[in-house]
Amino acid sequence: MNAEDASPTQPPVGSDSVLQSHLTAAVDCFNAFLQTEVAPYITRRAVVQLADPMLYALDAPGKRIRPFLVMLAAGFPLQKSGKSLEGASATSDSDTAYDRAFYEKNPRLRSILWVATAVECIHTYSLIHDDLPAMDNDDLRRGRPTCHIQFGDWAAILAGDALNTLAFELLARAHHEWPDLPLPRVLMSLSQGAGISGMVCGQALDLFQERYPISSAERSDFLDGIHLRKTAALIRAACELGALCAGYASVSAFGNYGNDLGLAFQIADDLLDVRGDASVVGKTVQSDAGRGKLTYPSHYGIEASEARAYDLQTRLENLAQQLLPGPLGGPDYRAVWKALPAYVIRRTS
Repeated sequence: MNAEDASPTQPPVGSDSVLQSHLTAAVDCFNAFLQTEVAPYITRRAVVQLADPMLYALDAPGKRIRPFLVMLAAGFPLQKSGKSLEGASATSDSDTAYDRAFYEKNPRLRSILWVATAVECIHTYSLIHDDLPAMDNDDLRRGRPTCHIQFGDWAAILAGDALNTLAFELLARAHHEWPDLPLPRVLMSLSQGAGISGMVCGQALDLFQERYPISSAERSDFLDGIHLRKTAALIRAACELGALCAGYASVSAFGNYGNDLGLAFQIADDLLDVRGDASVVGKTVQSDAGRGKLTYPSHYGIEASEARAYDLQTRLENLAQQLLPGPLGGPDYRAVWKALPAYVIRRTS
């Protein structure tokens, strides 16, 4: 139900090297965790008719921005790809990315990965449902056939349902492994970001507007209202969840950053639909206009939309200075937070 990174992690040429190294390390670790822990967890519990479409969607190549935000805000220790964390073995590439023995001895870090996976489950389910014929009716996502094209409508609907509920099961598992995780606040943050006041609400407004266009006088506020919910709310939740894992009592600074980053992400996604290359973007482009979608370029034009995105970039770079390591410690990632908006805005996929 939200804008999506449609191809494997490839930061644009000239992007900040600090961001690139940390993003690569985070994605390598997260993807290895999916393969080592999450995929077996799903296949042990779900029948193959359900597990296959769930894993097809969850394993699809993407930038993993939302898990990265959880890990970053949580102070998860990231190093350049190919280097192990202190205390972890590095006998193979998979060991470097995710060393089970190391993380079993560090339950807070392992809990962070379960929380990050919960966010990605919510995001993935939303994409499955967003692509269905009753919604956006897309046949390409992340460079592959969409879930309902590959498995059929009924399997896609149920896979999305299963990933939605699995997310909250994984939060319970995260708390079981690290009891200091503030589970009530974690549950509230994710459910608000994903549910009736967040992502699902934004999708409802978006689809309503396609069918019943609103007056031009109302469009500016309505457009922001859609995407503060549809895209930004889950990105905000990812930042808040990471901050909760870091021991913060107040997570408002991280939430504010997530809101603005979500809007910047959506503007960039809207611009890609206008001028992107489908072979690079990994999904159908120039489809928003055909569906009558209210987008930033359709309402403001391309140049004004770009200007809005760069205004958000400036604001985010200033907000980044407030995102200090949490009470439970961890690296100072302010340089990464500062570089992230440019990466999101200037991406080509």
